[in-house]
Amino acid sequence: MKTNDLTREIIGGAIEVHRELGPAKPEAAYERALAVELTRRGLQLVTQHAVPVVYKGVKLDCGYRLDLLAAHTVVIEVKAVEAVHPVHRAQVLTYLKLGGWKIALLLNFNVAVLKEGIQRLVLGLDEHGDETAVTRSTQRGEASSAALPHRFRSADDSGDADAERAAHEVVDAAMEVHQALGPGLLASAYQACLCHELHLRAVPFERKQSLPLVYKGTPLGESDEVELVVRKKVIVNPCALAALQPVHEAALLSQLRLGRWRLGLLINFNTIHLADGLRRLVLSRAD
Repeated sequence: MKTNDLTREIIGGAIEVHRELGPAKPEAAYERALAVELTRRGLQLVTQHAVPVVYKGVKLDCGYRLDLLAAHTVVIEVKAVEAVHPVHRAQVLTYLKLGGWKIALLLNFNVAVLKEGIQRLVLGLDEHGDETAVTRSTQRGEASSAALPHRFRSADDSGDADAERAAHEVVDAAMEVHQALGPGLLASAYQACLCHELHLRAVPFERKQSLPLVYKGTPLGESDEVELVVRKKVIVNPCALAALQPVHEAALLSQLRLGRWRLGLLINFNTIHLADGLRRLVLSRAD
């Protein structure tokens, strides 16, 4: 079956599922129903297809799973959301790039009429109306520490030249990782790749450093865990969130206080432009 015929058959199956179930149902229900419908139509289908992440020749076992893969050709991503955002499209393009596929259908069933929730995404092809992964990769490649947002560049200086240098090394490495992977993967994948990139750059770091909890001089018998400590100067929390919230900054600030570090970085890789996911936190001398 040709690719265009295949995508038309998938869309027809999705319309049938939406006609039966309507909007506002659990995402997993749509995924299972679509698998049933496409199988009934005779399509070869793989559900929850595991794909490892390979970063600069290193295979990592912290990959992701596709919702559906039809005929080993078309990636199907099932959503049931109020609105499809650019980051959702970027996620699917990342999946295509890492898996070596060309075509994907992003199907949002939480719409009145399914045709409003269908998006066809193409890797490296110049189809009218589609933003390709090649274009998006070029945009990400233009980002650099010089293009960081004002809130990052102008943050209070930590007063520690070694910490400042380490922070910029981490940001440059994170930009490289994001350019290679894009958004949409697990936080563990980004952390593993960031560590590998720091290793390639000969930047020393420690992972999963335990931080004993003490209250007014009394040990509590419990510990917090710092994800990364770079050059013994900067703590780093790589994450993959829908959005950074004040609580994430407050948690990192508490680690700075407890561990007596001056500078911390929050890096949310689940953004189209990594600069939008960077937060730099400096512990004031008053703290």
